[in-house]
Amino acid sequence: MMWSDITRSLHNRNYRHYLLGQLVSLHGTQIASVAQSWLVYNMTQSSLMLGLVHFSMLFPILLFGLFSGVLADHFSRRRLLLFSQGGAMLLTFLLAGLALSGQLELWQIFVIAAMIGTTQAVDMPVRQSFLSDLVPKEMLSNAVGLNSSVFNMARFIGPAVAGLLLLQWEAGLLFVLNGLSYLLLLYLLWRMKVPQGAVRRQRESKWHALKAGLNYVWGHRQIRPALVHVGLVSMMGTAFVVLMPVFADQQYVGGSDTLGWLLSAAGAGSLIGALNLARKRSDTALAPAVGWGGAAGATALLLFSYSDQLLVSIPILFVAGFSITTAVASTNAYIQVLLEDQMRGRVMSLFSMIFVGMAPIGSLSSGAIAEWWGIQWAVILFALLGGAGSLFFLYQHSAAKE
Repeated sequence: MMWSDITRSLHNRNYRHYLLGQLVSLHGTQIASVAQSWLVYNMTQSSLMLGLVHFSMLFPILLFGLFSGVLADHFSRRRLLLFSQGGAMLLTFLLAGLALSGQLELWQIFVIAAMIGTTQAVDMPVRQSFLSDLVPKEMLSNAVGLNSSVFNMARFIGPAVAGLLLLQWEAGLLFVLNGLSYLLLLYLLWRMKVPQGAVRRQRESKWHALKAGLNYVWGHRQIRPALVHVGLVSMMGTAFVVLMPVFADQQYVGGSDTLGWLLSAAGAGSLIGALNLARKRSDTALAPAVGWGGAAGATALLLFSYSDQLLVSIPILFVAGFSITTAVASTNAYIQVLLEDQMRGRVMSLFSMIFVGMAPIGSLSSGAIAEWWGIQWAVILFALLGGAGSLFFLYQHSAAKE
């Protein structure tokens, strides 16, 4: 793995600054996510409530994600990111204040989670499209891989740090850390000079622009099955992550530190998977990585569901993280390489809406299944679903090439 191959997009100053801001912000987000899950589970002792809180945060992306893609094709993506990140920061400080004052109740967590989810409905599709404003098309695959690497580095380090901090600190202090972590990214975005040519203004109405984007995806024989695949893999990945506090407590009889190690094992695998994508110079291997990565992730989760030994489960989760991230990040790059520039915002908003928007369905249904039938069956069912989606993509991709 040549370091120069992995880091070639970092020669671009704007992209380098953007990645640095994300590095700090995403670590804060992951720390707060673990703190919130642990707090909710301690308040309720319910896997269903864990799923419902996760659902509340991600459901707004299903409602507003497509419209955000239209915004990304009409307005400055940098300004949209400033708006969404600033809003999320203020809401995070509100959550921290309620927690530290001892006045935080479960319904308030639901409301704030939904409001943060609304800012993410704007943020996520704009982030995906913004990469094409920062690097040339031939570097998009590398930029997507590095972006995913930063996210998964945070998934690796953040939960382990959160698990250790929760042994000494209350959750409210971790929410404060998350709020502070937004500041660097906001400053770098504010100072960033993005070429005006990167802002694409169109004369068609927002409704016609949205309809054109949907028609484009529906008529594309390669993008359409890729989006179906990423939705099913997203549900699979969410099912085991949202139930991890229950696994830590019931399966391994551990505490917040056990939760941190389990999530960090998956995050470490995800980081290596993303770096592996970033080093690739050719786009020809993306399709096999999409399909077989998802299938390998499904297999690893099936093994995890049967393991009751922590030392066995940690390497299995590493493989699961590597495989699922390889599949998702490769799908992102695969679609971006195929896209026409004028459709990028709308199609990537659909990607984000499906990838993140299917997660609340996965979290809610996995929480319910775990409550009724047990956590093992919840993971098994969603692993089978994700594996089926991967095989469907491979079949459709092969048919489209003939």
